[in-house]
Formats: sequence, C-alpha cells, structure tokens
Amino acid sequence: MTKTAVVIGAGLAGIQVAQQLTDLGIMVHLIEKESIIGGLSTHLGRVFPTGDCALCLDASTEIFDGQHRRCQYRGLVTEKKNLKLHTLSEIKSISEVDGNFKISIKSQPRHVDLDRCVVCLECIEVCDVNTPDEYGIRGGTRKAIFRPIPQGVPLAPLIDMEHCTKCGKCVDICKVNAIDLEEKESTKTIKADALILATGVEEKIPLDFPGYEYRTSDDIITHAELARLLDPAGSTNGQVTTSSGNTVSEVTMVLCVGSRDLDAAEYCSQACCTYSLKHADMLRDLGIDVTICYMDLRVPKSSEHYLTLAREKGVKFLRGKPDSVVVRNGKPMTIVEDTQSQKRMEIESDLVVLASPLAPLAEQNDALSEFIGEYGFISRLAKEGRVYACGTATGPTDIPTSIAEANAIALQVYTDLEGGV
Repeated sequence: MTKTAVVIGAGLAGIQVAQQLTDLGIMVHLIEKESIIGGLSTHLGRVFPTGDCALCLDASTEIFDGQHRRCQYRGLVTEKKNLKLHTLSEIKSISEVDGNFKISIKSQPRHVDLDRCVVCLECIEVCDVNTPDEYGIRGGTRKAIFRPIPQGVPLAPLIDMEHCTKCGKCVDICKVNAIDLEEKESTKTIKADALILATGVEEKIPLDFPGYEYRTSDDIITHAELARLLDPAGSTNGQVTTSSGNTVSEVTMVLCVGSRDLDAAEYCSQACCTYSLKHADMLRDLGIDVTICYMDLRVPKSSEHYLTLAREKGVKFLRGKPDSVVVRNGKPMTIVEDTQSQKRMEIESDLVVLASPLAPLAEQNDALSEFIGEYGFISRLAKEGRVYACGTATGPTDIPTSIAEANAIALQVYTDLEGGV
C-alpha cells in the first residue's frame, strides 16, 4: 500500500523534500498558508551562491561552487501525480490514531478554480481596483484579482475579497467559468504515515528594536525590502531609489540588528552576513557607495567570494555596532564608534539597510506547539513517531544547506516508512 506524508510549508525545503518523496513513491500532501509556494525566497530576487532566482537552485555538491541550477517550480507541483498542493491552507489540529496521523487543515477560498483557469489574465486587465502591493515597495500597486509574482505557482490569480467590489467584470470576462465570488472556506482531514515540518522563517520586522527608527523614515529598510528594490521584476524595475524617488548614491548597512542580542534574538541568523555582502556587490555594480557596520563577519567558505568581491569593488567596512540610526534633515544618519580607530562617527546616507533576525514561523501556529524547542525552532527529529523537520524550521541557515537537509530528511522518511536500514 502506498505510504502518505504531509509536508507543512512549501518554502524551498518543503518543495525539495516533497519532490524527493514523490520520486521515491510516497504520496505527499504539501500544505502552504500563502497563495503561492516558495516562502521567503519569493521576496528575494537573486540569491547566493549562484546569483540566480532562489527557485533555480538544486541540492548537489556543485551548488556550493555555483555550478548547478534547476528551477524548483517547473516540473514539480503541476506535474507530480502523487503530490497534492494545498495553498491558502493552515493546520488546525494534529492527532495520532493507531500510529498514524490525522491532520485537519482549513483552506481559504482562492475564488479562482485552479482546474479551470487557463491563465489568460484577462480578469486582471478588466479589474478597476488598485491596492498596495505586498510584494512591492516605493508605491507599487496591484489589482483586487492578482498574481503575487509573475512566476508564482500556482500560476492562476486569486481574488483579495477585502478589496474586491464584486462588480462582476472578472466573472463576465472569464470564458471558462473559473471565477466564483461566493466561494467559502473549507476544511478537510488528511491521514498520513509521516509528518514533515518545513515551516521556515521570516525576516523579523525591527519595530521592537530600540535605536533604529525603522518606519520613522521610509529610507530605513530591511534587506528583504532592499531585495525588492534590486529585483528587475519588482515594482521599481530594479532601480534603487529613495522614498522621494531620488537616485541613491550612498547606502549604509547595519549587521546584527536584534541578532545575538539578549534583549531580542540571542542566536545568530547565519545568512545575514552573506546576503548583506551579496546586496553590497549588487549595489556597487550600480555605482552606489556602500558602508557595512559589523561586529564580526561570519561568512561560510562557499560564500567567501562575496567578501572578496566586496573588497575589490570598494565596499567600506566599519567594525562597530551603531549606537543608533536617526533621521536628520530628512536623511538617515548612522551613529557608530569605529572600534579600530576608536572614533565616533556619524554617517549620512540615502538609505540605511538593517539586517534583522530570521524568526521561526512554526511558533505562529498553535497546532505545532508540542514540536517547538529553543527559540521557536524544531529539532530535525521532532518526536518519536515519524515527525521530522528540515530547512530553516530547524534553525536559520542558507538556501543550499536547507535544500541539502531536505534531501537527507526525505531519505530518512522513506527508510522509516518502507522499513529499510
């Protein structure tokens, strides 16, 4: 009899472990609370170590040398017969009966039938409603019926009923009757032999970290927001501008904002140094001056080329954690002591970019509370009885490591379910 596994979270680790399990003959239900798969990576544009789209990375030894690429979207969810994707869905409860799991999920309506939609996008064209785009920055907007990103999977749009006026134009234009404005939420129960937690992380918004004045100025941003500015597919078409629309000539980056801090996140988020260097390299390619304020740099061997490139391109490194970031005369000012020269410095720039912690998402779901350990993360073997975890659900790390760990967990699940050694 075919074994069944439920994977919670369709970020890169969840996608990878689901793919590996389906290839091994396991039936997989992939549960994702967002409308598209990809998790945090859908916000990031180009990622290390290859500089490609995050979804074009595969797990192999070559990835650490920047050699191997394969799109994680294409040829997986839409083609695997033994994989069922549940988007806009969250876990309501998990119970065990006779050694197996009963997992209850609640799914929010998409209002667009995925089986009928042919992705002609005429419905988006006729929509009259414009609302701020969650993936955009610097004033980007979207329609009430929309696709979060063009390459998102599922490719079909969805309707934001909070802003939808129910004018019916999208219904009238749809030639395949794929749109249902009255669709309701639904619940279902899935029986499974194994449970894999791939709930991932989010970039913590630094509102609670004193001294950084985040949101006092729209020119004090996070790295995820900088990634949207740098993304050619984003609302600014890759143009890095200030909130007033002016060209950016100077950027200051602050590392360890809230990380390794007894009053915030005690742990190191591990990937921050590397993606700060990646973004610094990209900014220098645009002719923008960059200063990085740091306590120390923690860059894995596989990403040391970013540090070398940054130095070669003239990125300035200032060893010292800023006392504060303030706004003077409409521009952000970073106040920091250079611990090498022992001089107090005030650095004015067009943008200040904060490297805030990567925080676990698992603790946001009460149904997963029994699996959560230190700092809100989950151990790789969450408990006895075929519960596993992989990727950044187990702790902050980079994409290649997350994918490699997902492969290892997939093999462990297969071995346990099929009685191998």
